[in-house]
Amino acid sequence: MLCVAVLLPADPAALAQTVTLDTSPAGRRQVIDGFGTCLSGSEGEQAWWQRLYFDDLGASILRMDLTPTFKSLYADNAYNSPSWGNAGPDGYYARAYTNALDYKRVFSGRSAQIAVMGPDIDASTNYFDFNADMPRVAGKLAQLGATGSAPGAFKLIGSLWSPAPWVKLSSGNTMGQQPFPNGPAASAPFPFIWLGNFAGGKLDVSGTPLADFNDSSQGGTGPTSALTQFARCTAAYLRGFQRTYQVQFYAVCIQNELNFEEFYNSCTYPLSSQYIAALKAVRAELDKYSDLAPIRIMGPEDLLGGDIWGMWQYGGGASTIHKNLQYLQNIAADPQAAAAEAFYCIHGYASDGVSAASATPTVWDWWANGWTSSPTLGIPSNIKGFSYYGKKSWMTETSGEDPAWLAPSDGYPNAGAWSVALRLHQALTTGQQSAWIYWQLTDGNPVGASTLTSASLLANSPKYNAVKHFFRFIRPGCVRVNATVSGSTNLLASAYLHDTNRTLTVVVLNTSPNPLTATIAVPAQPPGITSFRAYTSSAANYWQSSTVPASSGTATVAIPGYGVVTLYGVAPPLLSARLNAPGRLALSWGQAAVGFVLQSAPSLTAPAGWASDTNTSVMADGVATVTVIVAGNPRYYRLVLP
Repeated sequence: MLCVAVLLPADPAALAQTVTLDTSPAGRRQVIDGFGTCLSGSEGEQAWWQRLYFDDLGASILRMDLTPTFKSLYADNAYNSPSWGNAGPDGYYARAYTNALDYKRVFSGRSAQIAVMGPDIDASTNYFDFNADMPRVAGKLAQLGATGSAPGAFKLIGSLWSPAPWVKLSSGNTMGQQPFPNGPAASAPFPFIWLGNFAGGKLDVSGTPLADFNDSSQGGTGPTSALTQFARCTAAYLRGFQRTYQVQFYAVCIQNELNFEEFYNSCTYPLSSQYIAALKAVRAELDKYSDLAPIRIMGPEDLLGGDIWGMWQYGGGASTIHKNLQYLQNIAADPQAAAAEAFYCIHGYASDGVSAASATPTVWDWWANGWTSSPTLGIPSNIKGFSYYGKKSWMTETSGEDPAWLAPSDGYPNAGAWSVALRLHQALTTGQQSAWIYWQLTDGNPVGASTLTSASLLANSPKYNAVKHFFRFIRPGCVRVNATVSGSTNLLASAYLHDTNRTLTVVVLNTSPNPLTATIAVPAQPPGITSFRAYTSSAANYWQSSTVPASSGTATVAIPGYGVVTLYGVAPPLLSARLNAPGRLALSWGQAAVGFVLQSAPSLTAPAGWASDTNTSVMADGVATVTVIVAGNPRYYRLVLP
């Protein structure tokens, strides 16, 4: 067992705060898969965006919208929808329909077409436009991510906001209110199409063959069901995207926010049985193909919410809507569905799907651990959290915070950039999340509630720096270790150990307005850490770097009021040399992913004139090797961490 003691006197009269890190097998928790954002717009094609995302922020996960983008004639005239400000013949400012047959009815003098998916998956890929903004930008970024400095660390994921519109049925719901002038009317029934958005409705999971989905002309045997069409469409879109951009999906979710109907791309699965039918159909379809079988399916991707009802069920009777843990319980009860769902995911939103969930760990504890006694009337007892089922969980979307570091400015700052770091800490610790993904890095506008930064602020945005305290140095493959705080309660801490890279990352948050000082006992593992890189952020001062020396086994760091500090320690690697051919010397070192740079100098006499070696390094199994030419004059080599 490894213990790190941190003594933090909040004021002369306060008790010291002590953090104990347990890196024994019993103290190790979830493996961290990475951090990232969802993709929006086309700024991701710009070099500044790519440098920011991959190089400075250190993002290792990219999430994209998998709503299929169709070619003409299946996407003509924005899916034959009213144009902006035109109410259309129904007066909804949208084109409503109730099923596949109704989808094709004449509307504004035109009949919308259905892209019937046949048994030939490659033929079906021709229906899609992979040069549309979302697939094009995501494909290019996935190519960059896959060729990064840590092979295998980057993960491309996707979520369906909506299936193809013609496989959906009426949900019986309406908009309820008009979102903005000239937008879909309050009386517009789901599902409808509005300027190319496939809004609301529910997937037809009946399995009933329909003449509208007759695949005879595509080499099939006749009418197929909407469920078959959904599974074939999903598989074809994934294959077409992967082949177009020569990348591989790590995981996909078959429905983003699965009971949240909106005027944009959306679909609802109010009952677990509906979701399970779709889950099993897609898994069976993907498993037919060697290139798609490795893609994991994650879910159910519901909202975290803010109360016990949002964790179990809304309503009752005919209006029952299942929520998070009820989906998990019913999936686990179906062996085929349980095998199909590789791991779980959830969104960190309140029940409105827009604002961030409350900055308290209670709901995260429910999601991870469930409850034994019934919390209130109508909620059953002995409900299991996700951890019971032996699968990991990812937080795959959140946003809603004010761009300022502290908001509100005159009270506890639970609504600004500092609170993003607080929520991230809670998701990783109490929530036991293995990945954390924000809504958007940028969206072409000034930084706001939905984004971390903008083209003008770049790395200077408060929210960007809040997440950077976790993204940058908690690398994929780290394991979270127990961090127990004792003494006064002003400090939150989490710690992450990377065995291969031999790094220790500690993130501390000061939850008080007063500055604190931390005295850290340097651990024995990883061995040889003589200093920490410290990065500090507080109001109007972001990502201030310093070096914290470790002397006599201790290091001291200051933490500003409502501040965040990341400490990053790296055990020095061993540089080894061997002659692998006459006149050729191979220099090798482990911890290749950390980013050590090989330098050389003609002598050790000051000034030595150290310069970075220009030979290309080759990485294999975490070991970097550089081959240099041995000449007549002596040359000295060392490793430095930029």
